[in-house]
Amino acid sequence: MEAIFKLNCKVPGLNGNEGLIREHFINAKKRKDKYLILFLQQNQPKIKGKVKITYTRFTTRLMDWDNHCASFKHLGDALVKLGTIEDDNPKIVVIFDPKQVKVKTKKEEVIIIEITDEFDL
Repeated sequence: MEAIFKLNCKVPGLNGNEGLIREHFINAKKRKDKYLILFLQQNQPKIKGKVKITYTRFTTRLMDWDNHCASFKHLGDALVKLGTIEDDNPKIVVIFDPKQVKVKTKKEEVIIIEITDEFDL
């Protein structure tokens, strides 16, 4: 089984004025709720058990890898709250594959999250 989500919104990393390090917990909740609504609109299946998540960011400006991986935090929490995945711990998300692809224009910027229960360890 597979679920694919496409987001046309910016997702912050750790740093900067809107970065996760400085984010107040109320703003974090608002951001998670925003992602939850975006995920709900895409009507993807719920996947039980162990999963592989491929998190791809198409962007005009690449992030350091630690920032890119951290930017998944609220997205992952929203996927759990929605019930698309059971949990975001390593017993459930056995493979997390972060990718970045440089694009030329802001119009091309998008986030793709692919979740599958079929993978090789």
